[in-house]
Amino acid sequence: MVSTLTGITAGSDDPKERNLQKNSTSAPPANHYLKIVASSTAHFYKPNERKNMANSSTDLKKQFMAADTMDAIGFTSSPKIGEVAESLRMLQVAPRRPEKDEVAVKLAASSIHVDEIYAAQGTALGRFYGPKNVSVENPYILGSSVSGTVVAVGSAVTNFQAGDEVIAIPYEQMQFASWASYRCIGKKWLIPKPDQLSHVQAAAVTMAACVAWGAIKFAKIEQGDHCVVVGASGAIGVMILQFLKSLECHVTAVCSGASESFVREYGADEVVDYTKNEFGEVLAGNGHYCDAVFDCVGGRDIEINAFKCLKKSGTFETVVGPRRYIGEEKLSWPAFLKVMWHIIWRMGITRLNGGPKYTFGEKYPRLVIHDAMEQLLKYDIRMPVPKIIPFEIEAVTESVRAVVTHREKGRSVIDFTRND
Repeated sequence: MVSTLTGITAGSDDPKERNLQKNSTSAPPANHYLKIVASSTAHFYKPNERKNMANSSTDLKKQFMAADTMDAIGFTSSPKIGEVAESLRMLQVAPRRPEKDEVAVKLAASSIHVDEIYAAQGTALGRFYGPKNVSVENPYILGSSVSGTVVAVGSAVTNFQAGDEVIAIPYEQMQFASWASYRCIGKKWLIPKPDQLSHVQAAAVTMAACVAWGAIKFAKIEQGDHCVVVGASGAIGVMILQFLKSLECHVTAVCSGASESFVREYGADEVVDYTKNEFGEVLAGNGHYCDAVFDCVGGRDIEINAFKCLKKSGTFETVVGPRRYIGEEKLSWPAFLKVMWHIIWRMGITRLNGGPKYTFGEKYPRLVIHDAMEQLLKYDIRMPVPKIIPFEIEAVTESVRAVVTHREKGRSVIDFTRND
């Protein structure tokens, strides 16, 4: 139905139609995830199951130690900007053995997101994380997210053992090397995979959950706040939307009209179609001022609109900055410094003028992942997965081409088990 607020489409007041907290009545207790984190996954198996698991883990370790090569998707020469997909190849590389503080993981799933592509072409954050000295002898393997099974551990690792199912904590810097059969990871960057999440869902949701929850904590959102999410149909936006609804916030989603039903499914109270209306003018024109605007798209126009509809005490929280989809092209140093100066200046000046505050970034994933996972499990928050693809070069190449269009709703995932 259409709200009395001009330009805003509101949902039904009937909770059966709204689906704001999917299956929340059957959610696990709040401390469930903490129990999983505090212990190895093996501790939750019955005796017979543990025996079977031990046999299976022994086989996994033997297979890993016997492997001279493994499949991996990457490239052997640095790609031109915009041509990462065309540069990808299925490679045969030697699996690395874990150092004393590392864990070797057999990949079960890894997601595909655009920042991985930007890093591979050296344009992450506008100009960074490009691979160095790429060659046939030193290939670059893409992929950052990890959900899989431990197959071997280093001599100093005591908190994991072969057979444990784990997920990787996102780094502050860009990661790579996950689009491969095996990957070695430092023990401090792994946590047990919650039983409630499949490998596919765990790979899809972990990084986005950390960014979304970190942004919400950065913006100091309180229960019941009125919030706007710009880019609500994207992977980060839909996670912010769901987390806000778990905090009983009133959420206006800004997206195209074609995505309206999608964002409503995940809890949006109202929708503004950005192809028809400027959300700031619509909300302010109807006297609908908000506590926070979350920007998952970027661009000065988003910032300008946000400050039109924020309360004096409100917060503009951008995870992108003043340049839309930063990473699509390589910025010169002057252009990059201009972006950074704008962020620093806006963060400073908005704290001096007593009005709404400009905030950029989010809390580090390692600081929020446990709380984010606890909230995610408690309220059955999930990442939409438009495609689950096999670990095959044609399927991965097609998905890389799709992700850089910024039109995917959610996050596609490589399922390595399809090839087992």
